[in-house]
Parts: sequence; structure tokens; C-alpha cells
Amino acid sequence: MSDDARLGFGPQALASEALRQELLIRSLLLTARTAIPVKVLAVHPVEGSPPAIGTVDVQPLVQTVDGSGNRWPMAPVYGVPFMRIQAGGTAIVVDPVVNDIGLAVACDRDISGVLASGGQQSGPGSARTHHVSDLVYALSIISAAEVTQYILANASGMTLLSPQQITLQAPTINLDGAVNQTNGNVSMQTKLTVPNVSATSDVTVPNGSVNGHVHPGVQSGGGSTGGMTG
Repeated sequence: MSDDARLGFGPQALASEALRQELLIRSLLLTARTAIPVKVLAVHPVEGSPPAIGTVDVQPLVQTVDGSGNRWPMAPVYGVPFMRIQAGGTAIVVDPVVNDIGLAVACDRDISGVLASGGQQSGPGSARTHHVSDLVYALSIISAAEVTQYILANASGMTLLSPQQITLQAPTINLDGAVNQTNGNVSMQTKLTVPNVSATSDVTVPNGSVNGHVHPGVQSGGGSTGGMTG
């Protein structure tokens, strides 16, 4: 069945005035864009650490079809703003990268004036509506690359994994619960204060070890030993 037949563009659609009006309305609706899958071609971040929200260039992936059934690729759309989870000065920064496959939504009016003003109330830049020129990149919908680092949250708990490093930075970091360390060494650059220490093996200090230390000048009796020397 041709695309025209599926959409009702056949002789039967002209049989009455009501059907002709319906055909006209449906043809107009076909020109309104809502949401389309796209591929990220380029990412244009803003300077800063972390960077401010930038833009992406995207390639719409659903081809257009003409009246003869021929498929035509849509042109790339440039300078598409992308979404980020942010509230005030708090954000989760996971921005798009090249080759991501995601969903882009078309705003119902021209948003160029709002973007140019930095988010101020603005009139529409033109009379266009539901147009690909007013796309906003929302989020990924297809795993275009293997996931190597992630934050996983489900009924079993939460997992934070990175093959590189994880940095926590704050004036105070509070750990409430048992802490288990399995691989690698623990290094402290400043003072460590604990109420007690329980070691399962020897403890090494700058001038010796706890298990192997000796005290000089010891004689039998009830006196105390001297200080640890090695």
C-alpha cells in the first residue's frame, strides 16, 4: 500500500465535501513537526567548568517521502539547544556527544528570540510553527555506544562506576554507614582522627611497626618502659 493510500489521499477522499475538508486538515497536520529521532553531528559547548549549556548540530533520521514514494534525506539542523537537568545553581552535567541517537522536540513557535535574549520574554522570531528550525535536543533513545561509566539506581541500591576516577569535593563530606574498601590503597594528605583503630595485621609508623617495636633500657620489675624507638 502506498503512503498516499494510507493517509487517505485517494479518489474516495473526494466523494463529499466533508471528506475533502478532512483531507485538507490532515494534509496541513502533516506539515507540523512534533518530535523526531536525530543523530548528533557536532557539539558546541560553552566555556567554563562545568561548561554552560551549549548547542548541537543534528541530522534528522526519518526521511521525507514525496508523492511518488521517493525518500529524501532531511538537511542537518544547526545550533540546536540541548536539555540538562538543572535547578538554579545545581545541575547534573551529562551532555550529548557526537554520534548519540536521541529525540529532538519541535517547539510550537519560533524560539530564536528567546535564545538570543538569553532566556528573556521575547516575541516569536517569525510566523513559523512546529518547525525543525526550533528543535530542542532532549535525550538519548538508542544506545549508540557501550556504556562504560554510569550511575545505576534500582531496587537493589545505587552504583556509581567510572573507569577513570571519581572526585568528591566539599567543605565537609559525611559518610553515614559502614565503609568497605577492597581494592587499592587509601591515602590521606591531612590528619586522620578516629576514636579507635582495629587492625587485622601489623601497623607501620615512621620509626617502626607496632608488632616489631622494641624499648631500650628495660629491666625486670614493675617500672614502665621507655618510648618506642624501632
